[in-house]
Amino acid sequence: MFIELKGVRQNNLKNIDVKIPINSFTVVCGPSGSGKSSLAFETLFAEGQRRYIESLSSYARQFLNQAPKPLLDSISNIPPAIALEQKNTVKNSRSTVGTTSEIIEYLRLFYAKLATAYCPNGHGPILSDSPTSAANKLIADWDGQRVYLCTLIKQKEKRFNNTDLLKSLLTDGFNRILVNQSRTKTKMKMNTIEIGPQTKVKDLPKKDFYLVIDRLAIREDDRGRIVDSMGQAYEMSIKYNNQTSGMAQIISTDNDFIKFSDSLSCSACDELLPQKTPQLFSFNSPVGACGECNGFGNTLDLDEAKVVPNPTLSLREGAISPFFMPSAARAKRKLMTYCKSKKISLDTPWTELPKKHRDTLWDGNSQFYGVRGYFDHLETKKYKMHVRVFLSRFKTAFQCPVCEGSRLMTTTNNFLIQDKSITDLCEMSLKDLYQFILDLTLSEYEKEMVRDIYEQLASRLRFLNEIGVHYLSLSRQTRSLSGGEFQRLLLAKQLGMGLTQALYVLDEPTIGLHPRDNDQLIQQLKALNELGNTLVVVEHDQDVIKESDHIIEMGPGSGFKGGEIIFSGNQKAFIDCKESNTNMFLTNTRQQVYSPRPVDIKDYKYFVELKGCSGRNLRNTSVKIPLNRIVTVTGVSGSGKSTLITETLYPALLTEIGIDYTRGEPYKKLNGAENLKNVLHINQSPVGKSARSNPATYLKIYDIIRDIFATTLKGRERGYTPGTFSLNVNGGRCPVCKGLGYELIDMVFMDDIKTICQSCDGNKFRKEILEVTYRGKNIYQVLQLTVAEAMDFFVSYPNIRKPLSVLKQVGLDYLTLGQSTSSLSGGESQRIKIARELYKTNQKATLYILDEPTTGLHFREVQLLMAILHQIVETGGSVVLIEHNLEVMAQSDYIIDLGPEAGIDGGKIVAQGSPLDLCKKKTHTARYLKEYLKL
Repeated sequence: MFIELKGVRQNNLKNIDVKIPINSFTVVCGPSGSGKSSLAFETLFAEGQRRYIESLSSYARQFLNQAPKPLLDSISNIPPAIALEQKNTVKNSRSTVGTTSEIIEYLRLFYAKLATAYCPNGHGPILSDSPTSAANKLIADWDGQRVYLCTLIKQKEKRFNNTDLLKSLLTDGFNRILVNQSRTKTKMKMNTIEIGPQTKVKDLPKKDFYLVIDRLAIREDDRGRIVDSMGQAYEMSIKYNNQTSGMAQIISTDNDFIKFSDSLSCSACDELLPQKTPQLFSFNSPVGACGECNGFGNTLDLDEAKVVPNPTLSLREGAISPFFMPSAARAKRKLMTYCKSKKISLDTPWTELPKKHRDTLWDGNSQFYGVRGYFDHLETKKYKMHVRVFLSRFKTAFQCPVCEGSRLMTTTNNFLIQDKSITDLCEMSLKDLYQFILDLTLSEYEKEMVRDIYEQLASRLRFLNEIGVHYLSLSRQTRSLSGGEFQRLLLAKQLGMGLTQALYVLDEPTIGLHPRDNDQLIQQLKALNELGNTLVVVEHDQDVIKESDHIIEMGPGSGFKGGEIIFSGNQKAFIDCKESNTNMFLTNTRQQVYSPRPVDIKDYKYFVELKGCSGRNLRNTSVKIPLNRIVTVTGVSGSGKSTLITETLYPALLTEIGIDYTRGEPYKKLNGAENLKNVLHINQSPVGKSARSNPATYLKIYDIIRDIFATTLKGRERGYTPGTFSLNVNGGRCPVCKGLGYELIDMVFMDDIKTICQSCDGNKFRKEILEVTYRGKNIYQVLQLTVAEAMDFFVSYPNIRKPLSVLKQVGLDYLTLGQSTSSLSGGESQRIKIARELYKTNQKATLYILDEPTTGLHFREVQLLMAILHQIVETGGSVVLIEHNLEVMAQSDYIIDLGPEAGIDGGKIVAQGSPLDLCKKKTHTARYLKEYLKL
């Protein structure tokens, strides 16, 4: 049985027909821009989602006519579709690995059922007692003793004044109270006072007293009476005191005593803990969230590194940055006046000023409000937008001093399971947490009580460990995850749900995975397939392609040169396909290793050296990176690569060179920064912040194009300016869709739906603007040109051709000038960034840091990328790559391998040297590189 698609014309797909076997593991491969995502996501998944909408209520179906239908003739046998994309779109700081995987929800229930409360003052476990359990304890421990069963009425907490109190006691039928005459806390000496109608208000005790509920001997035969009296004691405790929990005191005739409470109250010190509920263990609930940070784990406060971005400047030169802004001229005058009056040097660098002077300028005093006083004043003006923006520029999120980043109120940490609080478990790696859950020792009663919860916890943690994210912790923010980590998290969540007969569409699930971890991922994909689901995976990885049941290759090229089915069939037929652009990379043995530029790190003159890096899992790590070379930093997922390079080295170099002053992970010393003039970090983040951003605007050539249209004969006649042809300001753009070409329909409970703008028919501009043409094309038609076509169209404009030629050089000549940058893959985003930097930046003495640049690249395009990187090095630049791709490693000059494992077991440099040197080592990377090079 097959999912049959006929006449698919979505984006660049050329009226293709394709069959996908149901319940199969199908891989869609091919060059970037060949139509893989158009087929898998914008056709297959979009139609599956659209048909699902049809099954919803009439409220949802009213939007059906406006819902975009993929461009195709027909599709049959399509199951309900679920998409797992590589883009991590989560921005919410409350979202964590625990909430995304839903493990934290089960953990909260687990603690609400099983956790034992412990006294914060060290008095041991705290247990709440029902009247029945209290009676059981009394009979077991005090059998045969004569006792008073009482309720304590506290003077500071009593609910009534003395007049109403006496009246209420007599109405309720009480006639005896006890007053403790002893001055010690360990023994009581009771004085009995009888009360009755003749008792006067002034006769009531002036201090705490005990209301006698019952006098009796503790015997098994009186169990029912004891239970009833205990219940009445709890009830009277709440009635006569301003408290929400019931308490009872048992006093023997020998003046021994014991306390009972139906709440979690310590019998030794009366410390009261909140009741165990799932909400108590949730930072998204006001019941459990830390009161200081409201469950965020951090608080915003002034950051000296932002207020004084360059501490080498003096006060006169503007060390205190906010005081030297135009809006703070008055504050600047007061600063200067105060410094002169107190003889504080205005020409000494901030770092060299005496500490007492710096503290005074920061905290202020009665004569000068200081930096903090100035910002406290601005806090009163926060109702103004520009003030809020100004304040945000100088604040940083610091760990909450109360909860220390746990997000939960401190009393929550007094609830333990085998000496571990829920905060302790959330800080563990998923690997350690899984082992902790497996090692739990539970009684038969406890096992029965949490059976379903335990099974869900164990199974979901097992999936996360097997899928290669075992080094993460539940407290890790989701927005800090890479696209690959986020996708694997969603995949584990789907495995935990156990859905069947569904269509899963995945976008490069191997992103960010070391070759060692690929096998685990493939096994999990097969497990999802074996549940009876259909998997369609867009992928470039050799191992995934080799393990698939069915292969569809798109091509032959990218953009308008692609959009065709080159091959569709099983593994054996794919290897024999002569038209394929991919199978040769799966079968051909590598002919030679790229001859690296030799590096003897001991005698090498040009390098950058970081010493004593200790951020996250780095263990006082020191690294020496040769310049004017291609250096690849590799290692298993979670070994500390990004922490070392992007979170420690990059901000350290920015600060040292003087480009920017940003807070990075801690290190002890940086050497070699004088060998660099610039440092650039090129990652997979979207290249445009606006929905109107496109390659033309990103490369700054759209300004030139707008000038060309404004200077045409018709443009001048109508008085048009370059701004008339802008998509970002009103004037020439469509007033309805604001230059987007589409409108967003809010589905309330589902993702927004895009529909073509009815006013401009998707052309983005007003009709009269489209009447202005240059060489027969209007502005919209120019934006529809591919890079290759635009180079010919603007042949007489070298300032347009030059940046476009660099785009062609990095293999992006199939992009259109007006294509939204939000539609670019991670690999395309990185290459367009490289193109802009090649065009704008002088490569000499520039360090390029690239984070997994092969994401989304076909084997052939990896070769193209490496050629560009070699070109950068040849022109005097330096390249540092964070990468798992074996071809990239083989073509590197120097490799730094981190490990040996992930998380707390990583953070060390386990090997370094040329590719051939590395193959001689005994590391995970060396083993796979040696196999790849056939050595």
